[in-house]
Amino acid sequence: RGTMGVVYQARDPTLGRIVALKTFGAMSAIAKHERDGFEQRFLSEARISATLDDPHVVAVYDVGRDIDTGLLFMALEYIKGETLANALSRGAMPWSEAATIAAKVARALQSAHSHHIVHRDIKPANIMLNAAGEPKIMDFGIAKANAAQLTVAGQIFGTPAYMSPEQAAGEDVDGRSDIFS
Repeated sequence: RGTMGVVYQARDPTLGRIVALKTFGAMSAIAKHERDGFEQRFLSEARISATLDDPHVVAVYDVGRDIDTGLLFMALEYIKGETLANALSRGAMPWSEAATIAAKVARALQSAHSHHIVHRDIKPANIMLNAAGEPKIMDFGIAKANAAQLTVAGQIFGTPAYMSPEQAAGEDVDGRSDIFS
């Protein structure tokens, strides 16, 4: 469970593969005037993530709305492993392993930034480590692309402990904000 929804392990009925199914069904709990913004951010996450073809970014397979329930969903690459936050909760990792993970995450961020995409919530909980220890950036839920103006003045999204000063102040951010995080 996260701020924007719930993620389930599911089976793609067409291809038979295991996927991570991210859902956002709490629309009834959100004030009507805020619903469009949440839905836009959810769909924007799918579009933004789908434009990134990088081995260290979780792939998006599909996005849509369940016809019967109205539930928004996004089918993502399923990563068998754990978050970097979980791995770090056991203690410090060897410096060489940490440096390798940081370099791969930095290359994935460079790829995103070359597409004018800023993640805006880089933190250990948003980096999965697969069974081989390879990192995958996930949760582009508050990412911003140049053309995607999904926040209004005064709205600040992200995790305060990982925000750059510019992001915390509600100012425009670029890729440097992700590097700060």
